[in-house]
Amino acid sequence: MAKEKNGHLSGKVGDKIHSTWNGRPYVRRMPESVANPRTEAQQSHRRAFAAVASLSNTMKWGHKIGLHALAQKEMLDTSSIFKRINKDCYGPDGIDYARVIISYGSVTSAFVTSAEINAQGGIHVTFQSNVTPANKDDEFYLFVCCPDEREGLCVEPVARTIGEVRATIRPNWGGHPLHFYAFMKGKKGRTSNSQYVGQFQV
Repeated sequence: MAKEKNGHLSGKVGDKIHSTWNGRPYVRRMPESVANPRTEAQQSHRRAFAAVASLSNTMKWGHKIGLHALAQKEMLDTSSIFKRINKDCYGPDGIDYARVIISYGSVTSAFVTSAEINAQGGIHVTFQSNVTPANKDDEFYLFVCCPDEREGLCVEPVARTIGEVRATIRPNWGGHPLHFYAFMKGKKGRTSNSQYVGQFQV
């Protein structure tokens, strides 16, 4: 449906589309058909885009923190950044979770040294702090993704100096594969590159 704006039509009327360019009105006819060959390459690209878009929603509580600084710098939302940098993580066997990136930045990482989950769903993760006077106030974030339930959990952060974090998974996650990711958050919301910790299951 067309609307009038500054004395000119803008939008669709019948089979014609009204618009303006450089302040001058113009009209174009809608195409009778749109090329959509549905080639295997095209279909593969669509499957990959849909899979990564769905994963972005599942992991949003992680990338909203981990990609926040980069998104602000590029004036985009974190979901757009996530989909762009993870577009190649989809292959013939689905998502390669070990390649997924939920955080990006120059903050010094704190590498996970051990991670386990017990029969009751209790998580225990230890990490190498790499503490310096400049980063002692940084926080360690652990993000747990449950693809089967399309849910993610960003564990309450702990100070870099602590060196370990404990949490409990959601009851409905039992029996499903879980993927752990870790990253650091420092001053002014800056973050480190994320580390894929591994796949776990109760």
